[in-house]
Amino acid sequence: MSSGVFVTYLPAACIDRNLIYFIDKMYFKENEDMLKKEEFEIVQHTTMNYLEIFLVEMTARSPHGHGDLEIGILLDGSLTLFTEFKQHELHAGDIYIINRYQIHSFFNHGSQNQILAFQIHPDFYRRIDYQLGFLRFDNNIIRNGELHDALYQTLLSCAASYFSSSAHNAIKCSSLLLEAIYQLLTRTKYTIASEKESATAKNNSKRLNRITDYISEHYMEHIALQDIAGLENITTYHASHFITQMLGISFQEYLNNIRFEHAFQLISKSDLPILDVCLETGFSSSRYLNQMFMRNLGCSVKEYRKKLEKPRPVGAALPTDNIQNRYSFEQAAFVLSRIWNTCKL
Repeated sequence: MSSGVFVTYLPAACIDRNLIYFIDKMYFKENEDMLKKEEFEIVQHTTMNYLEIFLVEMTARSPHGHGDLEIGILLDGSLTLFTEFKQHELHAGDIYIINRYQIHSFFNHGSQNQILAFQIHPDFYRRIDYQLGFLRFDNNIIRNGELHDALYQTLLSCAASYFSSSAHNAIKCSSLLLEAIYQLLTRTKYTIASEKESATAKNNSKRLNRITDYISEHYMEHIALQDIAGLENITTYHASHFITQMLGISFQEYLNNIRFEHAFQLISKSDLPILDVCLETGFSSSRYLNQMFMRNLGCSVKEYRKKLEKPRPVGAALPTDNIQNRYSFEQAAFVLSRIWNTCKL
């Protein structure tokens, strides 16, 4: 692949969805195993110190937080982003920002999508200005305007350098990323949190990650709020209040949503008896499973299986699953360069 890929502004409207998925099917047909399911917050920064840029197709990502500043461009499709108690509908061309340890989640309602994601370790910019380690941008979404256009161009040029094999590409990439951060600092609102506020956000994020990981691993068992409290060495009242404060829903509601998601997959893709589905997914009886089906689909399990046109779940308050396809370095470089070259024609 040549090193000079998309080094000038690529308008969102220039990205052809059919092209993206034609490339996926034709070029990578024999290498589908290279698409990896990976957790979004695990960033190894292997190509460059303190920076990871990657291309990912997102289906769902449960609420979580991480220590990196995350900036993303939705190249194609649509996606729902939840940040704390806010819901953002993202469309092709939108830019999103996730602050360090900000609780967030993603959900895709069915359309294919592609995200160009930048995950930036704080040491990348904190060594220049220590206070920036406590930086929090006020707005999570940038959809249009002069800042959007300038930032879009800078980020794509940064990605071009990142995926380039040319000499000194890391220096070029770093300079462009600093330029992107500078654009944000000078053209959008932000605050510098106190060290205490930052420490609280970090501790809350890590605690929530532990709790949601535990629920994901044990949802098929009998688990109660007391188990969460014991895990964190806190009272059940504190555990209940914390989960509701961080997720906006109760522990039991979140647990039921996870169980429903897994039960829905089993019901949709197998002829497993309802009782066996309950045993596999943690529901204590078919009555509770049917209640969740009525809430999310408007029908019982039996009625759902009889329907020729299957309804889609609509009632879940938050995504509870972790499903995403992350492109390999080579795949991302190829797809992005082909998009750029096609747009230049």
